[in-house]
Amino acid sequence: MDKAEYIKNLRKLLTEYNESEEDIQAAIKYADNMIDLNLPVIFDKAHFAALVGIELEGLTVMMANLEENYYRKAEIEKKNGGIRELLIPAMKLRLIQRWILKNILYELRISDQAMGFRKEHSIATNAKAHLGKKCVVNMDMKDFFPSITQEQVFRVFYYYGYTIEVSYILSRLCTYEGKVPQGAPTSPYLSNIICLKLDKRLYRVAEKYQAVYTRYADDLTFSSDYDIKNIVIPVKKIIEDEKFFINERKTRIQYNYQRQEVTGVVVSGDKIRVKKKYKKKIFQEIYYCKKYGLANHLQHIGCSKRFYKEHMYGKAYFVYMIEPDIGKELLRQLDKIEWEI
Repeated sequence: MDKAEYIKNLRKLLTEYNESEEDIQAAIKYADNMIDLNLPVIFDKAHFAALVGIELEGLTVMMANLEENYYRKAEIEKKNGGIRELLIPAMKLRLIQRWILKNILYELRISDQAMGFRKEHSIATNAKAHLGKKCVVNMDMKDFFPSITQEQVFRVFYYYGYTIEVSYILSRLCTYEGKVPQGAPTSPYLSNIICLKLDKRLYRVAEKYQAVYTRYADDLTFSSDYDIKNIVIPVKKIIEDEKFFINERKTRIQYNYQRQEVTGVVVSGDKIRVKKKYKKKIFQEIYYCKKYGLANHLQHIGCSKRFYKEHMYGKAYFVYMIEPDIGKELLRQLDKIEWEI
């Protein structure tokens, strides 16, 4: 955006509307600050509605009825069993959330320790940071997304210079019943922004223990060439102080004479690996699909997954990300399956 041209046009427009010089100067100062931060200038609800391509009345109705009309609930199985509830936004809302994500959230600062939901970072880069250490400590935050409130989201937008009205609009459109919904496109990156202070504090603790710290969403990992089991106590205190909660059942301390894992990836040894059991199961499923046919295999295992093909390719791509050679072979074998039932 050409700032000088924008400011010139803004002054001209406001003058035509007979705004006072004081109000014109305030608007120019506001716009100048947002442009310097590489953020879109948003003056009010009507302006935001125009930017995202929706009628003002439609935006007002949407904000008033988000929970009732603009989300649907879905359930998916967790890797370790149990059910995770997702809140999936309707297309009209999802498009607005993607606009907020692309134009605003991606421009806001997150920590170097945040490994999830950002370009050139992944489960693989998260795992590599802890490769070949003497001691690996895994901790997990409970009910991570719902622990982040609309008030916290509001404060993010307000901190970066948006008005109270605009900060409320943005925070309302990114939350559900006052919480960040798991399933909205804005939620993952918002969580990284909100956790900037948490990451800074945990990084400083890690330094004291001569340890490496990374966070992938709600998974916290610390590793060191020393025994750092005592790091759990100060970490827990900081997490609770930042209004999050530890899932005590998922806290693990792993030494180099054991199999060490980080977000499901084996990090003991000199290279990251996928668990043998995980790879073996994929190869077995492929074998049965090819031998007995897809329909018979799904019936035999009692599987009702509507997206079984996508599910299998997703698992293969996960392996490919960690172990490319084995991942390529899995993808090659999947391509040989007759997927049409």
